[in-house]
Amino acid sequence: MLRVAVIGTGFVGPFHVDAVRRGGYGEVTLIAGSDAGRAAERARALGVHRSTANVADVFGDPAIDVVHVCTPNVSHVDLTERALAAGKHVVVEKPVAMDLDGAHRSLRAARASGRHAMVAFTYRGYPMVRRARAIVAAGAGELGALRLARGQYIQDWLSDPGAYNWRVDPAIGGTSRAVADIGSHWFDTTEFVSGQRVEAVFADLATFIPIRRRSAGSGALAFGGSSADGEEVAIASEDAATILVRMIGGARGACVLSQVSTGWKNGFEVALDGERASLVWAQEDPERLWVRTKDAARTMQRAAGDTAGADAAGTGAVPGVPSLPAGHPEGYAEAFRDLFRPFYRAIVEGDPPRYAASDPGDEAPYPTLGDGLRAVAFVEAALRSSREGRWVDLPD
Repeated sequence: MLRVAVIGTGFVGPFHVDAVRRGGYGEVTLIAGSDAGRAAERARALGVHRSTANVADVFGDPAIDVVHVCTPNVSHVDLTERALAAGKHVVVEKPVAMDLDGAHRSLRAARASGRHAMVAFTYRGYPMVRRARAIVAAGAGELGALRLARGQYIQDWLSDPGAYNWRVDPAIGGTSRAVADIGSHWFDTTEFVSGQRVEAVFADLATFIPIRRRSAGSGALAFGGSSADGEEVAIASEDAATILVRMIGGARGACVLSQVSTGWKNGFEVALDGERASLVWAQEDPERLWVRTKDAARTMQRAAGDTAGADAAGTGAVPGVPSLPAGHPEGYAEAFRDLFRPFYRAIVEGDPPRYAASDPGDEAPYPTLGDGLRAVAFVEAALRSSREGRWVDLPD
């Protein structure tokens, strides 16, 4: 059983703890955070016996095999480098860095370490996302040649001027907000499902709330509500973006990103239009995949063959909590479990680490730091495109 430390006491950390436990390959033995009291409280709530406010305790503990970096963006590169240098395998939340230079640093550190390192692109863990990928991979089969990649990722948790979070602060979250935070998911999931890479973008970024109110103690957690009081803070990062994309295989695409779309909680959708059929997957209805042809439309539901986790019969052939049978809905938490399980299996079985961005002909079992670097390149290209009002190529 691999021993795991999770750094970060905010929104996403507990889901990492839960996923590691249910994956069957690891045990979380330490939680680290910037505040000793909060780290101890989080550890107690999650049933983890040790906590610390000193990350050196994590890197200096020879018993720790894997480190999960679930902190604000500004610390991702530093913590990733230090964990790898200490001989730990690493799972890091997206974005892997606040800029391309930082992403390259993390990737170089991973290669030099010889350890496994992955980025938590959660939506690859959903069974119907993998089913969509398989349909597209059939090539001349059901979907046919890809023509359009469409989609959206829209939320409303920052739609009020009193809503404030560390992501809004460019010194902590980075120059980009909506594109880096949720646009990176649309980008990665679209490339993963389509098997094609984005080669250029034309973006229009907008800040609809130029002044926000920051109250005392705000900013610790995502989706934490808003306040009518507090100091006024000028906002430079984008609330929303509309982005056109060109794919290397010839397809075109467009996405709408927003954290200020009232009434939308997590409206993430990926749509692909091929010469014979189109498909749509929506995160708020994750067990279904819509497939449309000129003559009909049908809904595909998760089936037994779609599971990437332990067998539903519970035979123990795969470690961990079994995937639920079809008809028993799975969601966000299970996506984390099924995203991490191949990563942990690769460590346990002694498979060689993978670092380069995923290639349709040579797919890594988990999202690599190379994939994370591509997402950062997408963010930087969108920022530059919006500033300069032109198409911007992504680096090879």
